[in-house]
Amino acid sequence: MTSSFFGGKRRRTLPVSVASLMVLGVLLAACGSSSSSSSTTTTAASSSTTSSAAAPNYGTVTFSQVGPDAGKWPIYAAISEGFFKKEGISISISTSGSSPGGVQAVLAHSVDIAEVGDTDAISAAAGGGSISLVAGEENAPPYVINVPKSITSIAQLKGKTVSVAAPTNITKLYWNAIAQANGLSPTAVTYQYSPTTGDRFAALKGGVVQAAILLPPFSFEAEAAGFPAIASAAKYLPLPFTALAASPSWISSNSNKFQAFLKGYLMGIKWLYDPANKAAAIALLEKETNATASASTQSYDFFVNQLKAFPTNGQLPTSEMAKEAQAMVGLGAFKKAPPTSSFMTNTYIKKAAASLGLS
Repeated sequence: MTSSFFGGKRRRTLPVSVASLMVLGVLLAACGSSSSSSSTTTTAASSSTTSSAAAPNYGTVTFSQVGPDAGKWPIYAAISEGFFKKEGISISISTSGSSPGGVQAVLAHSVDIAEVGDTDAISAAAGGGSISLVAGEENAPPYVINVPKSITSIAQLKGKTVSVAAPTNITKLYWNAIAQANGLSPTAVTYQYSPTTGDRFAALKGGVVQAAILLPPFSFEAEAAGFPAIASAAKYLPLPFTALAASPSWISSNSNKFQAFLKGYLMGIKWLYDPANKAAAIALLEKETNATASASTQSYDFFVNQLKAFPTNGQLPTSEMAKEAQAMVGLGAFKKAPPTSSFMTNTYIKKAAASLGLS
């Protein structure tokens, strides 16, 4: 089975340190570029179609993304179409280069809101960190397993080397589910741990590993380079992948600004799913990620039409998040799964959706 994803030119970034207090290891920095960055670019919300004459002025929201990719499509749309501006905020985007980096930025109050991997935030909250998942981003996983053409099934990977991000994060959960469903024990392979999709792709190309779990655009680049995708995480373990996180104390002190952000985000999702905006959405992704027009078109079909990755109501699926936390016990992340109330809330996104007339 082969899946097609978007590919594009990767942006170069600078290293960022990950705090030692993180219980889990690196969760797929793979969402973004193959290296990380602490550089910050301020993006002013602007639009030729949205008037801000009556808009309030709540100031700037600092937002950390793991890296530029299709996962931030609703954010890019909310900026380009002026939805954030309409709600009275501008957005300053920085790149963490890794999910734990985004989590640490929230914990350190160096950013207001961050894109993070669900498991990293769950682990941080379970360890006493003041962080909460507040809105769904990619509620379905876009990961695939890429291999050399000589390998045509998961079972053929027995005795081979597989690259995932770390022993106790969601890439390992996805891999375990894929392997077991195809009659392969997760213990029947050797693991090579690389924190980013770019690093894992490099290991695959270099022959260091015989399989790697990859995200777009690298998964698409791998296919083009002769490393087809033979399994999709969404088929075997459709648990949420990434979400937006913030500190409860920041939310409490910036309620209007936070609601403005969530409303803009929801409008970005709604805009993205409108077929009338397909061409503009494709052009936007091409611009923001340096992907080719063809790759961006494929990405639209995959993320919007096939995977339907972005939740239209912005909510995190509570039952699925509970399953994710429980699955982390099996990886040794902690002995007992924490209750969902300790690491996530849909209260704020529900309020924002209600104000927009969304269900």
